[in-house]
Amino acid sequence: MKIAEQLQMQRQIHGLSQTDLAEKLHISRQSISKWENGTTLPSFSNVVAISDLFGISLDDLIKGDVQLMERLEKDNSVNKVSRILLFGIAIAIVGYTCYQLVGISANTLESWLVIPVLVSFFFMLRSVKWREFNQALTKPTII
Repeated sequence: MKIAEQLQMQRQIHGLSQTDLAEKLHISRQSISKWENGTTLPSFSNVVAISDLFGISLDDLIKGDVQLMERLEKDNSVNKVSRILLFGIAIAIVGYTCYQLVGISANTLESWLVIPVLVSFFFMLRSVKWREFNQALTKPTII
């Protein structure tokens, strides 16, 4: 059974309207409607919240929905940002080891690293999706 059918069935069993469920999950009613119509799929965090709310296992909730299973597996893979971070840490370890072996002073190393750090910071700022960032800054998030 697809998650759309399972979600609608569980919602009806528990006597909830789409609006009631949306309020409990802190999302819009339109999101619930899209999930039940199969237009979109819920995120992993919403799948877990639905499972907790209805008191059913994740396995029962998503079993049979191949599309959702593939999406959840894809979401759990190492994303681009994680790879960049791991690559940066590896470079830092190699660089630190080399500078220790060669005997470069910390002051010299610090003066060499100012420009790459500034350039990296600039590109990091450019990569942030500021509109999404601002939307995520709700009052509960800030608190």
